[in-house]
Amino acid sequence: MEAPEDSARSLRVQLAPQAPGNASRSERFSYEPPLRTTYPPVVEFLRRHAFSAFIFAVFLGTAVLLGVEYEKISHNDSGHGHADFIRLAKLLSVPLVCLLFTWFHVWLALQMMFFPIDFVGIPSRPIVPSWFGLPINGWQGIVPRKAEVMARRACDRMIGNIVTIEEFMDRIEPKHFFDTLEELMGGLCFQVLEKIMLKHLPTVWQILPEAVQLELKTKVLEDTKASFGDAMMELRGNISSILDLQQMSVDTFVNNPRMMVEMFRSVAVNELTFIQRIAAFMGFLLGLVQVLVYLLLENVAGMDYIMLPVSGLIIGYFTNWIAIKMIFRPVWPHQYCNGRINVQGVFMKRQREASQKMAELICKNVVDARAMLHYMMRSPSSTGVDKVLAIYRKHVDRSVERSMGFASRVAVVAPRIEAQMDELKQDVEDFSLELLPQHSRAIEEYMDTAMNVQETLTWRLQRIPPPEFESIVHPIFQDDEWILLLVGGILGVLIGLLQAYALQHIH
Repeated sequence: MEAPEDSARSLRVQLAPQAPGNASRSERFSYEPPLRTTYPPVVEFLRRHAFSAFIFAVFLGTAVLLGVEYEKISHNDSGHGHADFIRLAKLLSVPLVCLLFTWFHVWLALQMMFFPIDFVGIPSRPIVPSWFGLPINGWQGIVPRKAEVMARRACDRMIGNIVTIEEFMDRIEPKHFFDTLEELMGGLCFQVLEKIMLKHLPTVWQILPEAVQLELKTKVLEDTKASFGDAMMELRGNISSILDLQQMSVDTFVNNPRMMVEMFRSVAVNELTFIQRIAAFMGFLLGLVQVLVYLLLENVAGMDYIMLPVSGLIIGYFTNWIAIKMIFRPVWPHQYCNGRINVQGVFMKRQREASQKMAELICKNVVDARAMLHYMMRSPSSTGVDKVLAIYRKHVDRSVERSMGFASRVAVVAPRIEAQMDELKQDVEDFSLELLPQHSRAIEEYMDTAMNVQETLTWRLQRIPPPEFESIVHPIFQDDEWILLLVGGILGVLIGLLQAYALQHIH
């Protein structure tokens, strides 16, 4: 049995890139994300519930202020009490409206990034002017609409760059494959042999002594094992032309945009929540500024319909801009207070966790043995099946010739075998391909374990420098960040106009 230290060393060898003569690739994966020192339990509890506490305090504080003011005017016979209360309520509503507005418009913009999955509009085909880049007759989520572009960008930076199909195939050792799946492969070989004999020599097979049958089965298994090793070596040498892993990944995302949407939302769930919360907080602060500016300029004629929409535009645009920047900036970590505070982009500081989640979802949905085999054998855009079958036939033919050469030494079998050699080869191919899918799950599980894709991808994503990690995710959305800013600005103007109307006409 392999010693624990040998097993750990073997795993490290797999995870680190094995590119002969290219030491810089190993250095590329040398970054170690800093570990954050945990906060005391009380501080950690407050930190996790800070936003909820903030919302509660804002609305409770507003209600208390209004309650106190209402209590005052209820005991005041002055005719100005009611008017003063309405004025206070309108002023206090401004930061609350800004908070709710920014929260809502960021939520809406994020929803528009992902949904709807399919285009909704009239007519049902999107009309996208080249100068605008967006449909003018309806809407489709930006991620599903640009699935191919986004998938290609992400895959360009990971598949074939951080990991390659060649290194994964090199991990499948023919001898270890047969040793691990000896019972399965032996049973498969016996089934094929029995089908062949029952089809061509049914009477002879029945009368052959059990010892001879067993000897034939053993010889077939030995020849199959030898041929499998040769076939695997040939497959390895041609794997890049047989299976385009990058194109397979892109095709998978394009054919299933919902999976791509769910993957991005799952990986960036913390960041999507952060954008909404920081926007709400910034909206409230800017709403307070808005109140101060309003008080300074309220006596200027028509200022409500100028100041409030303009400030709404600024708030809507700025809150989105600052929230997006805080996701990825600063790129590198800056730790203070003995590691308890890390000033770094929200997504960047989660490089360790995000890498693990990203690799898990990619391997679960896109790059696993089942997906590779399915794509290679069934995808219309893949020519791999023809190349695999050609290699398979060549080595099956050799194996049949060797095995049947041994069988021909059995006197009652020899004449029939020599006359039907070509048909026997074809039958071996047909029966093998018929029976192999029955055992595909065990083979796929072995391949997943041997290739070790998820662990490799996780390990390397966690250790690439932060600028490279950012380049995997940020460019996917970078071209369309302006939509978040535009939605915020437009809604800010509309909310500002509504605020101005309410301040002018509610008495």
